[in-house]
Amino acid sequence: MRFPYRFTGKGSAEQRVEKNHGLTKQHIQSFEASCYAFLYIVGIQSVRILKRLRRRTHRFFLPATNLIKRVYAKTLGRQFARLRKELHSIREGFTIAGKRLRDAKQQSVGQALKESVKVTGKSFVRHKKFVCGILNIAAPLGALVLLIFTIQYWNSLNYGLVLTYDGQEIATIQDENIFEQATEMVNQRMIHDVEGEDTQVEITPSFKLSVVDENRYSAASAVCDLIIKQSDGIIEEASGLYVDGELIGAVKSSADLRYILQNILNAAKEGDTDAEAAFAQNVETVSGLFPTNSIMTTEEMESLLTGTEKDAVLYTVKAGDTATSIAQDHNLTLTELASINQFSDIDVLHEGDLLNIEMAVPKLSVNIMKNQEYDVDIPYKTITQKDDSQYTDYSKVITAGVNGRQHCVDQVTYLNGVEVKRENLSTTVLEEPVDQVVVTGTKKRPKTAEAGVSTGSMMWPVPSLHTITTGFEYRWGSFHSGIDISGSSAYGKTIVAADGGTVTAAGYSGSYGLRVQINHGNGLQTLYGHCSKLLVSPGQKVAKGQAIALVGSTGNSTGPHCHFEVYKNGSRVNPFNYVN
Repeated sequence: MRFPYRFTGKGSAEQRVEKNHGLTKQHIQSFEASCYAFLYIVGIQSVRILKRLRRRTHRFFLPATNLIKRVYAKTLGRQFARLRKELHSIREGFTIAGKRLRDAKQQSVGQALKESVKVTGKSFVRHKKFVCGILNIAAPLGALVLLIFTIQYWNSLNYGLVLTYDGQEIATIQDENIFEQATEMVNQRMIHDVEGEDTQVEITPSFKLSVVDENRYSAASAVCDLIIKQSDGIIEEASGLYVDGELIGAVKSSADLRYILQNILNAAKEGDTDAEAAFAQNVETVSGLFPTNSIMTTEEMESLLTGTEKDAVLYTVKAGDTATSIAQDHNLTLTELASINQFSDIDVLHEGDLLNIEMAVPKLSVNIMKNQEYDVDIPYKTITQKDDSQYTDYSKVITAGVNGRQHCVDQVTYLNGVEVKRENLSTTVLEEPVDQVVVTGTKKRPKTAEAGVSTGSMMWPVPSLHTITTGFEYRWGSFHSGIDISGSSAYGKTIVAADGGTVTAAGYSGSYGLRVQINHGNGLQTLYGHCSKLLVSPGQKVAKGQAIALVGSTGNSTGPHCHFEVYKNGSRVNPFNYVN
């Protein structure tokens, strides 16, 4: 059986598109027509706007354009018109003159010469104004060009001063400064020529300006030699040593002089081949003519250069001297005193030691620059944790701090063996530090003194005495680990507990004599030595300000006083950090 109609996939697809989207060819054609109309209108309007803008711009600038045209026509335009007319006339004149000369040449050579003179004369008469105008312009321009070339020529030449001394031309110098330098060098070289007399050389020169070759200029040293040659003194060829522009002396051999200078630099290096050595002053060797009396032997020059300008100043340490007192007495800082004497620990002084107060100043100062490598600790940080259940004087280390380690490379500069500059080049961390953790209390203690209870602060241990005879410092070759308190009628004065606590020791103890020791808690202890009588016993709890002993002179003592010490975690510390 056949069907009268046949369905295709295409027809079904179009029906599905129309059903799904509702778009037809008519819709698309309508959209294209709308776009075309829009673009057409935009184009037309753009052209209209541009034409309108051009017309308005033309009208706006028209008055100025007309004014420029009128000014041009009356000035440059008129001149150019005349010039064109004149050039046209000259061109026609050349055509006519050429024809006349050709006709005259056919007649004879003489006629041609006669005609050429006649034509030239008529041409100058006819174009007289034009020729004069050209000449009026060309003549000043030519003169200006000639002037420029003349100035350029004379400026390109080298000028010098021909120096005439004692009636003879001896040298050509660039300027008078060269002569002044040469005169100063002459006076320095002649200083040893006649001992005990004025050695200043009076030189009266004359100068003449001259054009010279650039290579003919003489240096100051050469002029100096030429002037010395004209003198009456006995002179010799030698090598002179100048330090900061001043002549020190001369030797016959320049090689010997350089050898001496190099030896001084090598000695300053002290065997360190990597160190860089240079003179601090401006040291210069000059070869030339020197008076015979100023020339010394190589040994004399070496002795002179290795000597000193100023001797060292020494100080002998006396009994009772400290580094601080010595530095203050000689207007020095502790750092300067340590640097001059190259001390790592300036506090270690003994009676009879010799200290440098002023360094010796050598004739030639030497700068040494070297690299120094060393390891140094990296201090650990302390982290504090608060505990409101403990008193404010409570402190406990939870984690002990550990210093780190780092490797440093410094560039150090020494002047005559004394360090004057240090610059760090690199730092490499070898071990990182470990932070210390400390727990501290925040609870305040009662203000009233209570037996056996620390208040967290200390009072003066001998209320009636306030003279400090010895501080927390080095004395007589050893360190004095406390402070000595004394005064008028000190014997028998009352000693009180600096703070509340428990008596841990009360009795005789070697060099301390009769002494009392109190534990205040939190790692703090105090000691009271050389007492004449004890008022407490071990294990007794005492309050802050309670009488514990009387001032005496027992044990190793030179007179009645109270020796007061403060311990922090078993180590002696400066009492002045706790009492005033």
